Amino acid sequence: MVLTTLKGEQSFDSLKLIVPADTFSGTDWNKFSIPTKHNASTLELVDETISQVLLNTGKPIKGLNTFTYVPEYDYYDLQISAKILGEDYYKGITKETIIKVGETLIENGIVKDVDMSEFIQHSQVLRADNTFNIDVKDDNISDYYDALSLVITQGTKGKIDVYGEKGDRVNGVVVGKDTKVLQKITIYDKMDEARVKLKSQIGSFDDNVKREYGMEGQAFRDYFNNKLRIELRVNDFNKLRGFYTNREKGKVWLEDLLFSENNAILYQWNQFVNRNDSNAAIKHLDMSLQDKINYKLGSYSAHANWALLKPFVEKFKGDEKIVTDKIKKLHYYDEVKGTYKKMSDSVRKDIVRFCSEYKQNHLKSMRGELFTSSLTEKYKEIDKKISSL
Repeated sequence: MVLTTLKGEQSFDSLKLIVPADTFSGTDWNKFSIPTKHNASTLELVDETISQVLLNTGKPIKGLNTFTYVPEYDYYDLQISAKILGEDYYKGITKETIIKVGETLIENGIVKDVDMSEFIQHSQVLRADNTFNIDVKDDNISDYYDALSLVITQGTKGKIDVYGEKGDRVNGVVVGKDTKVLQKITIYDKMDEARVKLKSQIGSFDDNVKREYGMEGQAFRDYFNNKLRIELRVNDFNKLRGFYTNREKGKVWLEDLLFSENNAILYQWNQFVNRNDSNAAIKHLDMSLQDKINYKLGSYSAHANWALLKPFVEKFKGDEKIVTDKIKKLHYYDEVKGTYKKMSDSVRKDIVRFCSEYKQNHLKSMRGELFTSSLTEKYKEIDKKISSL
C-alpha cells in the first residue's frame, strides 16, 4: 500500500519540536527560571548542573505549551498547539500559519527576533497531530459514530474505542491504537469537545470559547457545526519519516511535515479498515430481514458457519475481534506445531457479517428501523471524505 497525494495542504493541531537555540535572538532571560532542588532534611540547595531553563512569564500564553531551553545541547524544547493562532485556530498549523509562532514569541517579549527560515528548516519533529475537518451532511454527529462502529472491520490492526479523558469524556471514535506499527486515528465533534471542556467554566459559551480557542464564539460555531474532526497522532520516528518524507534514514524536520504532499491519514485509515470485509458487512447490513435469513440457509457453508458462530456472536455481543480470537483458538490452533492455521475466507467474512448484524439489531432495538437504515450510507460518506482529503 502506497501513500497517495494530499489534495489540500497539511494541517496540524499540535507539534513537539527541538529547535536550535540560534534560531532565536535577543532572548529575555528575565522571563525564564531555573528549577532548583533542596535537601529534604536540611533544606539546603543542592548544587547541580543546570539541565533546563523554563519559560516563566507569570501568565499562560495560549498555544505555547512548552518553551524550555536545554543548555547541554543548546536547543529549545518547543510544544505548540493551533490555539496559538487565535482567530485562525480552525485553519490548524500550516505552512502559511506557522509564522504566528515567531510573532507570538516576539509580541510577548520572550525574544526579539526569530529566523523563520532556520525555524522551519532545522526544527526536528518529535510528535505531530495531523488534523483535518470534514463536512458531513447530517447534523446528528453521533449517527456517524454508530456508522463507524457498525461497519468498520479491523482484523488485527486495531479496534474501535471511545475518545476522551477520565472525567472529561467526549463522544467520538478512536480507530486503532498507538504502537510501533500503528498510530491511532481519532474522529470526533469539535463542538461537543468544546461543550465538555468548557462546561465547568464561569461565563457564557462564547466568552469561554474565546478564552480557550482564541476564536469568536459565533465564528467557532459557524465553522465547526456539521463537521467531523479527524486527527492522526504520530509519535514514532519511523512513522514520521515514512508518512511525510521519502527518506529511509535521518531526522524529520518541520519543513518535511509542512510541505509534504502525502495523505498520511488516508494511508493509516486503509491500514485499519479492511475494505473487502467492510464491503461484505455493508452488503449484508443492507439486506432485508428475509434476505439475511435466506443467506444463512442458502448454502451448506453459510448454514454451517451460522450454526458455529451464533453462540459466540451472541455471547460476545458482536465483538468481531473477540469472536475471531475464540474461533481461531478452538478450531484453527495446531497443538503439535504450536501455530495457528489460516482461517477460511468464508468463516472470516461470516464473522464480519454476523457481528455487524448483531450490532445493527441492537441499535434497532434502541433507536428504530428508520435510524439504522441510513448508517451504511453515513459510513460511505465518511470513507469518501477521507479518501478525498
